[in-house]
Amino acid sequence: MAGNNGEGNPRTDATARPEGAPAGEGSGPFLSVRLDGARARLLIGFASFVAWVNLLVCFEGFLRDTVAYGGGVVRDPLFVAAMLVAGTVLVAVALRGSRGLAAKQESARRRLARGLAGAGALGSAAGGFGVALAASAASNTAAVWATATALGCAAGLFVAAYTLAWGSAIAAFDMREILVVLCVALCLQWVPFVGVVLIGALGKAVLAVGLPVLSWWCLRGFADGLARARTAPEQRCSRPADADGRAPGRDFVTGRMAAALFCFAFVVQFVWTCNIVMGGEPLSEGLFWLVYVCVLVVSALAMAVILGLMERWRSYRMELFYRTAFAFGVLGSVALPLAYNHLFFSYAVIYVAFALISATMWMLAWSVAFMRKVAPRRIIGCVFGLQYLALPCGFAAAKLMQWWAGAAASSALLPYVGFAAVAVLVAAYAFVLPERTLLLLSPRLLKLSHESLDERCRDVARAFGLTEREGEIFALLARGRDVGYIEQELFISRNTVNTHRKNLYRKLGIHTQQELLSLIEDELS
Repeated sequence: MAGNNGEGNPRTDATARPEGAPAGEGSGPFLSVRLDGARARLLIGFASFVAWVNLLVCFEGFLRDTVAYGGGVVRDPLFVAAMLVAGTVLVAVALRGSRGLAAKQESARRRLARGLAGAGALGSAAGGFGVALAASAASNTAAVWATATALGCAAGLFVAAYTLAWGSAIAAFDMREILVVLCVALCLQWVPFVGVVLIGALGKAVLAVGLPVLSWWCLRGFADGLARARTAPEQRCSRPADADGRAPGRDFVTGRMAAALFCFAFVVQFVWTCNIVMGGEPLSEGLFWLVYVCVLVVSALAMAVILGLMERWRSYRMELFYRTAFAFGVLGSVALPLAYNHLFFSYAVIYVAFALISATMWMLAWSVAFMRKVAPRRIIGCVFGLQYLALPCGFAAAKLMQWWAGAAASSALLPYVGFAAVAVLVAAYAFVLPERTLLLLSPRLLKLSHESLDERCRDVARAFGLTEREGEIFALLARGRDVGYIEQELFISRNTVNTHRKNLYRKLGIHTQQELLSLIEDELS
């Protein structure tokens, strides 16, 4: 996709590449570990943002109070309000797309800078006042609940704005150049958790106020690129909208990703909450730091192994992250019956699953933006909007389970609850977003830029004597499009698409779409 310009800022033009950057594999390492100014800002700023969000979401974060275990007085209403607002805003952005954003770049840059500064201020204020409220709350009164809910709405606006901003910043890089940095950032987010229970209310307030400020300061370095991304037209080659303003030719892979992440996030929050409300004894506060040390170490080891395999195979294998996250999600759900007497194990494993599925979806969102030329705001809004909405849904489901079962029946229900959680994960992995759908994004081709992939398709079409229409269909197939999408995109019937596909397969000497992707890679090599 894009690299860095001379100023160290990532380019957002989908067809741009850094000078001298190879279009193919090259003889050097497949993954870059260089840490220049832009990558350092991405590492620190993105890690600060995701750490702040998870400190808000998790029971042992900076909103933990002494009135109810898990911070039930302040944390619960603030968390629910924040996630509902953030999820709703992001889904609205995804549905709205880029309409109404066209403006001069300088004007867009000023508005964007003011918007990010304002959102960062909201996040800092919500976090700081939330910590103060949690430290001072003596009971679960209506005033405390209303104040926490209002702070949650402010926090939700910050979460939505910075999720979109960091998603656009990440999409501006070539994934091979920042994959290591991104994985390190997603591991470092757990470092503040290790000491958050040891630093007291003042230390929590410093984290709650300081992390949004640090994230904003790092994000400022990407302001020019973000402004260009907002004023640029949609990346995808779309047709004119219909009378209702809706563009046909929808991207079902984005919808599948969003639905799968909803399932994973729902299960994680559901299992988290069941551990708290249905377990026998609450986890000792003295073990909180050890839980997050385990999460940090296991996540780092898993990502290091996957990155090592990518480097060895010289290809971008996103399905490895997906498989690992699914495995830990199943283990955490299966371990739920142990929570009644052995809470630590179940709790730590499900946290690892959450860390890995979040990393997987950030990378998959980049992949869809690259392979399918979809605007990053549209993908990020859809995928992470549903993730944020899934968290309060999972929380509410566990609370309803607790209310319905009562304390006496909690231990007897835990095996069934774990089985239901596993069933949801299996359905998401096998049917909602199966690995065969991930392969349509062609991980091996992600070493190419938009420009080089399009050029490679034209070269292959010329070399094998494809007609103009066959070349158009060939380019769409190379990006993982199915027959239904091509039918709508090119205004031709399904039978015509199948006929052209059959003819071009015959000319290319192949039989499947995967062989088509392999052909492009082989020709490149």
